[in-house]
Amino acid sequence: MAITTHQLIGQLLIEAGKIEQDQLNSALLSQEDRSEQLGEILIEEGAISKKEFFELLSYQLKIPLIELDFYKIDTDLIELVSEKIARKYKVLPLFKIENTISLAVSDPLDPDPINAVQIETGLNIDPIISTKSDIENAIDMHYGISSFVDSDVKSDQTDISELFDESKIVELVNGILDQSNKYKSSDIHIEAREKDVRLRFRIDGKLQDFQKLPRDIFPALVSRIKIMSNMDIAETRRPQDGRILYNSSLGRVDLRVSTYPTLYGEKIVLRLLKTTDEILTLKQLGFTDEIAASFSKLLTGAEGIILVSGPTGSGKTTTLYSTLNILEKPDVNIVTIEDPIEYDMDNVNQAQVNSKAGITFASALRTILRQDPDVIMVGEIRDEDTVELAIRAALTGHLVFSTIHTNDAASGFTRLLNWDIEPFLITSTVQGILAQRLVRRICKDCIEPYEITEQEMLLAGIDPSTNIEGFQGKGCLSCRNTGYRGRVAVIELLVMDETISELILSNAPGYIIRQTAVSNGMITMMDDGITKVRNGETTFYELYQTLGTVNRMSK
Repeated sequence: MAITTHQLIGQLLIEAGKIEQDQLNSALLSQEDRSEQLGEILIEEGAISKKEFFELLSYQLKIPLIELDFYKIDTDLIELVSEKIARKYKVLPLFKIENTISLAVSDPLDPDPINAVQIETGLNIDPIISTKSDIENAIDMHYGISSFVDSDVKSDQTDISELFDESKIVELVNGILDQSNKYKSSDIHIEAREKDVRLRFRIDGKLQDFQKLPRDIFPALVSRIKIMSNMDIAETRRPQDGRILYNSSLGRVDLRVSTYPTLYGEKIVLRLLKTTDEILTLKQLGFTDEIAASFSKLLTGAEGIILVSGPTGSGKTTTLYSTLNILEKPDVNIVTIEDPIEYDMDNVNQAQVNSKAGITFASALRTILRQDPDVIMVGEIRDEDTVELAIRAALTGHLVFSTIHTNDAASGFTRLLNWDIEPFLITSTVQGILAQRLVRRICKDCIEPYEITEQEMLLAGIDPSTNIEGFQGKGCLSCRNTGYRGRVAVIELLVMDETISELILSNAPGYIIRQTAVSNGMITMMDDGITKVRNGETTFYELYQTLGTVNRMSK
């Protein structure tokens, strides 16, 4: 778009008293080095809100403004405008009246998108204003990953090489990786079926269908991913593991790739490790002020073991990284052994498990003790050897962090006892065990009040007569109509004290330790989750789906 058009938008905003001249000048200067539209930059810099900008633009230009979140798109029109044009110009056809298409655009003063659609369709164009992000999300919803793959294509129509050349396969794979990164997915599942290929992303802990790809494209798709991850292309009968380092527009992504032979071909799963992601604070993770204060007290000691427990995918490693980020100082030597390294931390000495080279958690821990560490982080305690070395490290004046797979905090002590660790060693070294799960956050773009049912309260262990205001997500483009976007941790922290120590020394079962901890004031994961329900962060449904039902009544 020409600079005169940028200035026209800026002048409209100045005349309306929404921004100052110096704010416009700053935004125009920033735009010289960026591809973003002027309005996006002004919104990003806080000069004007998104709502104010688009409402003013709509009023001044006499062009309707529409929220695509809850607008039902005429799917027949999707075929009139190619995905290439839609993505390039950030446009979306909405409806057609006679020979005129109403077209959602983010910049109605730019003639290029309107001209491109007019040339492609041969129809008149009536622009309607919508936000760029809404249009992009709607394009993803209606066009899928890539439009060049047509699920109706049959292998007997023509030679597969004529339909899908190498460049298009590369484009498809890059499109899959870019889209998964955009939606902050943790895993990509590519599954061969009898008649098609199913593509799914795990977003906020839940698998979501994204697109069906033609069956004929599968061999080329698998080969491309195997080449990128340094796997054996010819081997299809046994599982393989590989790694891809991919640079997307949203940052560098480290992908761990796994293949698994199935009935209709190899299933591929790619785990995304976003090494450039910002490490979150305890508050951002979901720690309440009370739990954060108790946990911070444990960090003040110069020695001991602190464990984080939970199943796979519960955010244990993320919590450990946030903890190390708090402890990282020039006078502290932090050494880690991980599998894999999920975050690249400055000023932290990180190493990775390599079983082929004989580097395990236990063997690496032995070496770490000779590296003059102050703080040690062991990615996971998996066996008796590792826990014994961790205890030895704690006894010799080191602060040790690790993870353990247990259902709750109290069960962590039971697991240590089952490894034949002497009870007095546990009470002497373990400072506390933090257990957590991840629940989905309600989407802030479509949150609305919700009347909680008696059944939901009973499932969560709450007296039905309790007055709790609930919320839910209506479903919109931002959350792909799920009602959820992002996750937050529900946490319980069991701190070692005299009563807990006595129970461990007497080999008390886990449920007794848990009951005693609760009577001593421990906030359980369910109680923490109920607080987050009250605050409008999550729903009862998500809470009991994640934690299960309980048989006690909460206040």
